[in-house]
Amino acid sequence: MRVWRATLFGGMLAGGFSGVALSQGFKIPPTPDHYVTDTAGALSSSTRGSLENQLQAYERETGHQIVVWIGQTTGDVPLETWTGEAADHWKIGRRGHDDGALLFVFMRDRKVRLEVGYGLESALTDADSHRIVSDVIVPRMRSGDVDGAVSSGVNAMLTTISPSYRGATPPPEYSGAPVRPGALTFMVVVFGLSILFAVFLVILEVTRELRYGYLVMREGRSAARKDMRSWPAWGWGLYGGAGSFGGFGGGGFGGFSAGGGGFGGGGASGGW
Repeated sequence: MRVWRATLFGGMLAGGFSGVALSQGFKIPPTPDHYVTDTAGALSSSTRGSLENQLQAYERETGHQIVVWIGQTTGDVPLETWTGEAADHWKIGRRGHDDGALLFVFMRDRKVRLEVGYGLESALTDADSHRIVSDVIVPRMRSGDVDGAVSSGVNAMLTTISPSYRGATPPPEYSGAPVRPGALTFMVVVFGLSILFAVFLVILEVTRELRYGYLVMREGRSAARKDMRSWPAWGWGLYGGAGSFGGFGGGGFGGFSAGGGGFGGGGASGGW
């Protein structure tokens, strides 16, 4: 009994000292103030900006916070310990919803990790995370395509969490892909309706001229010209607005701010 107690006490003491050493040697970086943080300088500026806008728009539409953090190394700290501690400290996602997720990439260590908040674990399961890491991100990292790896990984995360989400963008190498048929059909329909509306205005004005005579006709023609001058701005504004269905621009959404989400270790890791 005395031997057992001594062994237990020694183990607890050793564990306590090792925990202190870990906490003293492991310094968690500050909470990110952007959706994409690249301390390693691995991403091109265009890809970083595109991802920032995309994730900002995604949070505005769904409420979910997705963050990308790229560094060089975790040092002597195990990958899952480093990312788990960072996720707990940063609290990405909304309080009470715990709907945050993080994509970590460590360039010098050649490792990647997904951390998934409690509230998203049913939508982005460990199996989903493993598939995204091993089938989407790692192959591109092995070929040296960091931009494509991170962009494709983010797109896979967004469409897995929100299957109906249409804001995902293609990887950089496919940026010239044609417009989706649904979006093209929408734009054609809106343009056609705008033309019909213009024809309706003309017919209405002709009817007024015939009904009220020459004097009223002159007044009506002046009003019609005014209406017709204002129509193109309205019509093309609506037609151009359809472009927002294919992507999102930067700015206008407010800055990034973590919301208090919780994490429980869900996710997956990989390396190249």
